[in-house]
Amino acid sequence: MDAMARSETSPQGEQIDLSTWAAELEEERTRLEAVNQERAARRGYLVFAVNDPERSPEDPTYREVFATEAKTPGEAAAKVRPLAAGRRLRTYLATGTYRDELADARWVA
Repeated sequence: MDAMARSETSPQGEQIDLSTWAAELEEERTRLEAVNQERAARRGYLVFAVNDPERSPEDPTYREVFATEAKTPGEAAAKVRPLAAGRRLRTYLATGTYRDELADARWVA
């Protein structure tokens, strides 16, 4: 009989209250949703400004890297465009792939 009594309780010896558990899950879901919305509103982007293809890649002015926060890649490029007039822009999320470039990037507010 002891084995049967233990199967109806949690490992801590207390019975689980499903309504409290469901309420806690809903609160956690709501909190995570708010955090994710805030995170999406201020994503970090790296914008690479590259000169025309005729310029030598060894030229130090061939490529400039800018870092900014934006909601979309287009918004990030729009922030950088006045500083890189006439250059092609490539925008990427600032992830581990580009961590080396992030250290030397010029910040754009």
